[in-house]
Amino acid sequence: MASQLMDPTGWFSVLRYRSDPTRDEARNVAVVLVDIEGRVGGIRSAPISSISPRLRDQGLVDAVVAALEEDFGEVPRPNLERLRELSLSLQHSLYVTPPEPVLVQDIDSTLAALYRAYLAPAGGGSRTATKSAIMDRVIAALRRSGLRLQRSQYVHGFMFDIVMEDEDRSLGEVLSFATGAARWDQVENDAGHFLYGLEQVRRPGFAVIEPPPDDARESARESHARVTRWLTQAKVPVTQPDELLGAGTIQELLLI
Repeated sequence: MASQLMDPTGWFSVLRYRSDPTRDEARNVAVVLVDIEGRVGGIRSAPISSISPRLRDQGLVDAVVAALEEDFGEVPRPNLERLRELSLSLQHSLYVTPPEPVLVQDIDSTLAALYRAYLAPAGGGSRTATKSAIMDRVIAALRRSGLRLQRSQYVHGFMFDIVMEDEDRSLGEVLSFATGAARWDQVENDAGHFLYGLEQVRRPGFAVIEPPPDDARESARESHARVTRWLTQAKVPVTQPDELLGAGTIQELLLI
């Protein structure tokens, strides 16, 4: 977002998530900044993978954050009244804190400061290439390319990591062999579930796989080769995160 000026007094709220609404244990998800009239404003969110390790939770949080980001892409943008409405209506697993005033001259620097204060993980966060962390990067890249999608959603009873909104478009699976795990049963089970789900829902699919690092155990290499062979035999396009993120045309690379 380009740097913008707004009234000296803006208003911000924090979007928070709690897996159990009966317990006061919540994680900060995003900061939202508005003015009274909805002329300018913005949202900055934490990596979805940092909110919860459970894919279903990540899908729920991602849907709300994506909707808010879309709102801020339109004019007029959400204003103070809308922020107050969100604070009153979202009161369960996801909730919005009451708006608080903040002095603003430049919206980008103010959002950055609010992000550091409320969301930035200590020490910069984990750099482990987990499935969820890779999903953060892949989904952000797909959305930047103009694709509309949902994260970790069920389609006819089967959970898919990436669900394109058009019913005839591809379903995606993200896998990682770079986590240092001792066993790879779960990754292979995820791949098998994905392939079976594609057969049942009769939609095309694609897979984004982080390969084992150079110093990985032989078991990781064997499992990676096995899963890649399954996908190739099923004629499912396979790419690596770095290849996807560097692609000129994501739609062509993934055949979506």
